[in-house]
Amino acid sequence: MERLKTLIPGFEGKKVLVIGDLMLDEHIWSKVNRISPEAPVPIAQVSKITHVPGGCGNVAANIKTLSGTPLLMGLVGTDSSGQKLIKALKGLKIDTAYVIRTKDRPTILKSRIIAASQQVIRVDREDSETIPQELETIILNKLKKNIAAADAVILSDYKKGMLSEKICAEAIRLARKYKKPLAVDPKGQDYAKYDRAMVITPNLAEAETATKIKIVDEKSLLKAGRILLEQTNADNIIITRGKDGLSIFAKAGTVKHVPAIPREVFDITGAGDTVIATLALALASGASVNEAASLGNYAAAVAVSKIGTQPVYKDELEEALEENDPIGHKIKARSELRKIIKRLKSQNNKIVFTNGCFDLLHLGHVRYLKQAKKLGDVLIVGLNTDSSVKNLKGSPRPYVGEMERAEIIASLECVDYVTIFSELRPDNLIKIVKPDVHVKGGDYKISALPEKKLVEELGGEVVVIPPIKGRSTTNIVEKILARK
Repeated sequence: MERLKTLIPGFEGKKVLVIGDLMLDEHIWSKVNRISPEAPVPIAQVSKITHVPGGCGNVAANIKTLSGTPLLMGLVGTDSSGQKLIKALKGLKIDTAYVIRTKDRPTILKSRIIAASQQVIRVDREDSETIPQELETIILNKLKKNIAAADAVILSDYKKGMLSEKICAEAIRLARKYKKPLAVDPKGQDYAKYDRAMVITPNLAEAETATKIKIVDEKSLLKAGRILLEQTNADNIIITRGKDGLSIFAKAGTVKHVPAIPREVFDITGAGDTVIATLALALASGASVNEAASLGNYAAAVAVSKIGTQPVYKDELEEALEENDPIGHKIKARSELRKIIKRLKSQNNKIVFTNGCFDLLHLGHVRYLKQAKKLGDVLIVGLNTDSSVKNLKGSPRPYVGEMERAEIIASLECVDYVTIFSELRPDNLIKIVKPDVHVKGGDYKISALPEKKLVEELGGEVVVIPPIKGRSTTNIVEKILARK
């Protein structure tokens, strides 16, 4: 954490060349009080209209508010939307010297109607055809003249025609020539045009599209990451996973999962722009890819707590780091857990493992976990996913989502690590953890427990801790319902 804090002052004045699809984001703020008599749709009474840079313009805005210097390269039309976009950029003190004005293409405009702090509908007006050769030549000349002065480069691809194969290839070639970190926010099914980029940052849906793999668990996630590395020859692939944080796949073969920073989510608009802006500034400031991704993760947590397209400011990122405690770092993916177990075993720690749903944490859970920790040196808790809880307990369980349950369990001092698993039984986790003590809570006979044989084969023992009478999630829910 302290290392991440020391990186932020280094953002000051760092020049980041941002090349990509430039857009105008129009926010139509309104109130909805009635339904239209013409059709079953709400009537939005407009209270105000605001215009902010979107697409790679939002990336540039984030670089500016994080104290960096964006060198923005994109296209705008000579229409009224283009004028509004230039005005919005100048309002943020973003230099528009590298922005190319053209009569041949309209300015990309995304209009969002927002009511009661939520988007009601979005209307897009755009031309997404690949740019003509003459514009491509102008952009390539500007790229060659300015890349040497930049501290980092971002390719912000919204698949609106700006980032042709030739422009991407030349940007990556020059970035490697001048030893500039280059990050790509990708789109589409074919990532070949990002060949040999330093970092590529697809979100979960984009990774699924590019690999044709439905990412539903750790196995499919790891497979998708490996495929993207092979397809692109990139040094690193960072898959951003929303509420599940992000995963970093390095060419060297290492994989690191970074849990999401818990925040109330109001709007995910522009979160990817925030991540890549922070990532590029951090890399330009001397951060490792893992450190840069972690800072991007914190910045994204701030971004999703805002409504509409809004950049994240340097002081907001600093506050997010100050507010955070080590809880998030207790939550580990299975691949991370293997390395942790190896280290703990080498240090002769006595490992205690338990598992469960832990839905609506209550006194019985807390006392149970405290007693479990007393049986060894390190307590690892396996937590059932939402889908496995539903299969075990039935609908409407769980009452609390898996990431929220994980954070609550991790906040207990007696718990050292939490890992989430989707199976109905913990056998696969037990094989990874190889616990010295496997703890079960309930009125069980040890001889009847299905895990007993596996645990003993691995050299451990099973201990049963009786429950506290009357303390259960079911009892809590029944009491609440009885009072209605």
